[in-house]
Amino acid sequence: MFARWGGLCCYCDRPAEHLDHVTPISKGGGDVLSNVVPACADCNLSKAALTLAEWAATF
Repeated sequence: MFARWGGLCCYCDRPAEHLDHVTPISKGGGDVLSNVVPACADCNLSKAALTLAEWAATF
């Protein structure tokens, strides 16, 4: 997964250290490759269990 994205966070293009569920498992997202993307620690911890729409509303 990291190689597919060039080792960068899919949200901000900094180096990725985590994997993030785009749709959180707690909100019905699956633990499948189509729902997982690399993320830097700042983005992943900031997004937490929010959907992309919920997270975007915090900016």
